[in-house]
Amino acid sequence: MGKQVYNAEELKTRRKQITSLVKSYYKKFDFLQYDPLDLLIDKSNDLFLDSDLTMDEINEKMMDAITSRKRALDERYDNEKVKANHETIYGRLEQLARLLNQEGVDYQLAGGLCGYVAYGEESNRCHDDIDICINEEDLPKFRRVCKKLGLLFEDNRLNSERVLRDGIPHGEHEVIARDPDSDFHIGAFPFERRDGMVISKGYYHDENDVPHVREEIYLPELAEELFGNLEIDFRGTPLTITPPEFVYLLKQYTRQEKDQHDILFLENHMSRDKLLRIQELSKDQKVVQLVPVEDIPYASLNPYDEDEGELGLMLADEGPRRINEASASEKKEGTKVRVKKAGQEVQQQVQDQEQINEEGFISNTIITTLALISFVLCFIGVAIIYLVQM
Repeated sequence: MGKQVYNAEELKTRRKQITSLVKSYYKKFDFLQYDPLDLLIDKSNDLFLDSDLTMDEINEKMMDAITSRKRALDERYDNEKVKANHETIYGRLEQLARLLNQEGVDYQLAGGLCGYVAYGEESNRCHDDIDICINEEDLPKFRRVCKKLGLLFEDNRLNSERVLRDGIPHGEHEVIARDPDSDFHIGAFPFERRDGMVISKGYYHDENDVPHVREEIYLPELAEELFGNLEIDFRGTPLTITPPEFVYLLKQYTRQEKDQHDILFLENHMSRDKLLRIQELSKDQKVVQLVPVEDIPYASLNPYDEDEGELGLMLADEGPRRINEASASEKKEGTKVRVKKAGQEVQQQVQDQEQINEEGFISNTIITTLALISFVLCFIGVAIIYLVQM
């Protein structure tokens, strides 16, 4: 599918035709209605508006996509596929919890799995991934955990492709770990703890392509209710989870079929008293703000964190640790919300010093390596001359 240049009138006509097609299929197929109509219209126009496809070809593409989606929905509840999926998901979750605990990571399981593991029941549907909330200062540790699990770690907070829709970032996780051999992945929701508060963060780009972070600030009482380290025993391993009642409330904002399935399950198991308490506290214990992003906290500051050796791990830890110490020394008085990242000047000084140190380390390493190579070449030359003379 190639691109085509259209004039303004042609684009207007194509947009109208594509929108009409989406609306007709949306009305015809109930399973499409788990997604907002406007979202499907936007996606279709983004894909086809300036393509070189005719409307007949676009119609065929849409029907192929609808057929594939229906097949995927049917497979989600296929008994054999569910069994195989659970072997992967639950096995990975056990490994993940054990390693996160060993590293001392501040985390909690998120998403639909929380209810099922909390109440000791497996769902009868396939799960796409594992979602976790993770303290940003522990991202270097999480990266090491991912490496041990054979997953590819990505930190896309600064260049996130997520967009803000209805006031909430939508799109792929900013921090994600992928299995190179399958579709399995772990999606992370970054958060920060400060003075008894918890700040949940969603990174995205605005309409001008400027990076922002949407911060949900949970004041101490609500933060304790939602991020108070609710722990269960999962296959003999301690697992920290998000309260199922909060998962239930979050899923009220989605219309996906799998979320509706989870909502029905949670309604029959969760605590009504806890649900009401969370709802009541949320009225005056939650603040939302949008903040421009100039730098990313606890991002890797040196090129050695991919090294498998102990030296690489030491270097990888040093930058974030020093930044954390500098940030902890910054006092924020008389405010409950954060409008701008604190300690940026201190962080820049640390980053500059790290760069100087790293350049010196690299230079010394190169010189030592070249000297060693020269010595070996000289030795080989002497040996060859000796053998020829013999």
